[in-house]
Amino acid sequence: MIIAIDGPAGAGKSTVCKILANRLGFVYLDTGAMYRAVAWAFQTAPGLAGGAQTAPDDERLGQTLAGIDLRFALEDDMLRIFYGQRTLSEELRSPEITQAASRISRLPAVREFLVAWQRKLAAEGPGIVAEGRDTATVVFPQAELKVYLTADLATRAARRCAEYAAKGLDITREQIELLIRERDEADSRRDHSPMRPAKTAFLLDTSGLSIEQVVDRLAEKAQQLLQTVRRPM
Repeated sequence: MIIAIDGPAGAGKSTVCKILANRLGFVYLDTGAMYRAVAWAFQTAPGLAGGAQTAPDDERLGQTLAGIDLRFALEDDMLRIFYGQRTLSEELRSPEITQAASRISRLPAVREFLVAWQRKLAAEGPGIVAEGRDTATVVFPQAELKVYLTADLATRAARRCAEYAAKGLDITREQIELLIRERDEADSRRDHSPMRPAKTAFLLDTSGLSIEQVVDRLAEKAQQLLQTVRRPM
């Protein structure tokens, strides 16, 4: 079973997906981290520096991406990202890498490279909770449960502000709101795989809900679907 959960930054996707996957015994697939990994590689790897800004042609970029030692695996019920022998984690969570990921996500070659990885990983897991911005519309259109989480801007900014503060990052609420607005516009207006709810998605505004309430609602829907699938004919 695949559960595909989309939505804008700060809607609560990451926390909800982690808890939901754990409750169901599924694997959590953070597709956003995969884009941040490519953005990090653009800024770090020899020959890729500046690539996110210069936007080389798709064919050349696709060949370059296929040749870098960036690997993804599902281990211990979660996504692991490797660059060579290095495991990537917290270095992918800075505001700078987040914004760079938004830029490179507009490039068709990057999206095709990562969508192929995402589908490969999903085929290896007994059950997947995939989080992203086009997981239900493009990556897993066959997902049994499609969800679109959202929240008002003030709520989303407050959540992201708390997240950055916990990591010791110095950024103001106003800066975060600006970054979120810019990311929303970029993600929803890009030509390739724009962010939007799937036609059959369950829409849920999380503004006035706790994490537990959101997870409870989604877990209930998932369990109902699982019972339907397992019911003998």
